Amino acid sequence: MSNPRQQHGSANSRPGFRSKSQGFTLLEVLIALAILAIVMISLIKISSDNARNLWHLENTTLANIIAQNHATLLLLGQDKPLSADGWETLAGRQWYWQASRPSSLTLDSWQYQIKVYLKGDKDPYTELTLLVPKPDENSNEKS
Repeated sequence: MSNPRQQHGSANSRPGFRSKSQGFTLLEVLIALAILAIVMISLIKISSDNARNLWHLENTTLANIIAQNHATLLLLGQDKPLSADGWETLAGRQWYWQASRPSSLTLDSWQYQIKVYLKGDKDPYTELTLLVPKPDENSNEKS
């Protein structure tokens, strides 16, 4: 007589037992999709934050360049206005700059503050404070 197990197949083929070749259950697939969704949302958020930070750093760098250019013009120029402002285009963007000289307590220099705004923004991207030597009154008389 033959073995009863051989006639009815292996123990894994009985009802109630899952064969290894049947694949994933619905619950396993849903858990995997939930994990994948969480990971993808996190990656999208990280990419968005990086793009926003890059935009801010780029604008801050450009604003600093504009402020330093106007600081150099104040240091090298003969004209030392009480205040000045204007528009400038850099990197395809419109920038508004302001240079002002509040009352200074020092006798030999003026303190200027230069602020640079991106068109449409209320807050400056950069503020630069510099000391500009007062023109020598004796040198004006000799010229």
